[in-house]
Amino acid sequence: MNIPHNMFGLTRGNAVVESHQGLIEQEIDSDRVAQRPADQHFKPLHKKYLPDEKSHATGFVARCLEFYRHLDQGRPTHAHINHRAFWAAWAYLAALTGLVYVYRIEGRAFQIVLATTLAALPIYEIVPFRLKKPLAGFASLIALAQIFGNTTAACVVGFATVLVGFARISRIQWQTRAAIITSTALILAIVRSTSLGANIPPTFWPVAGTILMFRLMIYMYELKHAKKNETLADAISYFMILPNWCFMHFPVVDYRTLQRGFYSRDIIQTRRRGLQMMFVGVTHLLFYRVVYHELLIRPQDVKGLATLGAYLACNYLLYLRVSGQFHIACGLLHLYGHHMPETHNKYLLAHSFTDYWRRINIYWKDFMVKTVFNPVFFRMRKKPQPLALGVATIAVFVATWALHAWQSFWLRGHWGFSLTDALFWGILGAAVLVNVQLDARKKPGLKSASAGTLSKVRHLAGIAGMLLSITLLWSLWSSAGLGEWLSMMQRGLSGL
Repeated sequence: MNIPHNMFGLTRGNAVVESHQGLIEQEIDSDRVAQRPADQHFKPLHKKYLPDEKSHATGFVARCLEFYRHLDQGRPTHAHINHRAFWAAWAYLAALTGLVYVYRIEGRAFQIVLATTLAALPIYEIVPFRLKKPLAGFASLIALAQIFGNTTAACVVGFATVLVGFARISRIQWQTRAAIITSTALILAIVRSTSLGANIPPTFWPVAGTILMFRLMIYMYELKHAKKNETLADAISYFMILPNWCFMHFPVVDYRTLQRGFYSRDIIQTRRRGLQMMFVGVTHLLFYRVVYHELLIRPQDVKGLATLGAYLACNYLLYLRVSGQFHIACGLLHLYGHHMPETHNKYLLAHSFTDYWRRINIYWKDFMVKTVFNPVFFRMRKKPQPLALGVATIAVFVATWALHAWQSFWLRGHWGFSLTDALFWGILGAAVLVNVQLDARKKPGLKSASAGTLSKVRHLAGIAGMLLSITLLWSLWSSAGLGEWLSMMQRGLSGL
């Protein structure tokens, strides 16, 4: 008997079998669905085809890391991050800051600079290498506004930006730029000394002067001799030096030395050296306070050799404030990775005038050698060497006298020209000139005939003679006038 086909061409028996198989497959599929996670099975269609959140987050982190690596290109091996060494240095700086707060060393501005450094260093440590100099400049700008106010900060930054920006215009000849900047400085000097500058904040003049009066000269010198374009980040790091805001009498930092020293040594050693310099500087400032408040006597109180000797010694030791400030300023630069030379080298142990010139205020000596001595000497290189050395040395001390008066004008508002000032630099320059000529006559490689005990005695005698000579010159320099100094010396020598 034939079984009829249905309209689909299936027999009834086949339909039963296939329906049975379908039920089995449905049960299997239901078991698989039951084993799936509920959120995957019931995910809405509008979310089903979105990118996975975990892979999206991983991609964002990867892009951030790639961007960090791009900005961190050029990081030297000396700039490695050592968290343990960094936090040890940070804790040492915090303890030093606490000492400064307790004894109120150098006032509010110094405290703000140290607090800014404490806050900025952890960020400075982890930022990419290319952002380190801009971050240091930004921290310096914040400290400037906190110390002198927003108005003075805006005036100083705006004025410095205009001058430095003009100095960087390479399309204009260097001589033209130098002439325009010099004329601008002279016009500002006239404005400062007259009533034309009445509407300018009084604090603008010393702050603008301390960053431009010498630093702009060095920057123009480097632009003239540079073999490639100087970057804007280097200019910012040079003119916006953070410790400058608490020490208006600031060391003449050399532009090329500052840039070459940036992470030129291992950062751990650099920061350790900087902290040591800051400790020495704080020690000098504390000793200065003892000398000034406890030991120093007035010139009119000098009566006899004992009081004269006490006055000469204590008056000269007042220089501890300058050496202390310079040590701290240079030490703070070390914390930001700038390995800098020392500012002073045991100047109390100088045994001759040339040795004294090399040891005290080394940054100024290098500034004079670079901008005055070498140009004058090489212009006269065809002349006899004694003549070239003599003219170059005289030019150095004439420039030193004039530039110290220029510095006094911007920082204090009055020129430093006086008879005692001229005598101090004239006598010191003449003594250095004699020593330079004597040193030039010595043949290199020949050792002194005297050795042993006699040589040591001569060396100690030279130190004692230099201490006596420089203390006398220093008392002359700090006197109100030549008559007052002669009167004091007469009372001290006669005992009246």
